[in-house]
Amino acid sequence: MLSPVVRPATLKDLPWMVAVLDQPYFRAYGLTPESARRLLERALREGEVYGAGEPLKALAWYCPKGGFGQGYLRLLAVAEGAQGQGLGTALMSFLLPRGLRFVLAEKENTKALAFYGRFGFQVAGELPGFVRPERTEVILWRP
Repeated sequence: MLSPVVRPATLKDLPWMVAVLDQPYFRAYGLTPESARRLLERALREGEVYGAGEPLKALAWYCPKGGFGQGYLRLLAVAEGAQGQGLGTALMSFLLPRGLRFVLAEKENTKALAFYGRFGFQVAGELPGFVRPERTEVILWRP
């Protein structure tokens, strides 16, 4: 099976990207379609946003000089019906050689923690209430 193509996202991809974020996990963080649109418009202005799938079914917001001046993955999302098809793996494989070193994941999201662990990320600490008062984020770094 061929690896999914990863490419820079553009404003033309905005409807697809908003759809990717329209799932229960992100709604639990208070993200609505309108707030997702604003967030993604900002991401396209401030960072590097990449997509995988055609139409886009996965996206990554990468900040080359994020946490501690190192590569930081601000957001990785795969549409619910497209999970398990290698899209997240394709995005990670694309970003790692570009200097990706830090990721945050919600402590209860064991699938995400295991996913990042497969790429060599290790737990560096926890941030209770960092994103939402009732949630704890885990700092993951790749030495």
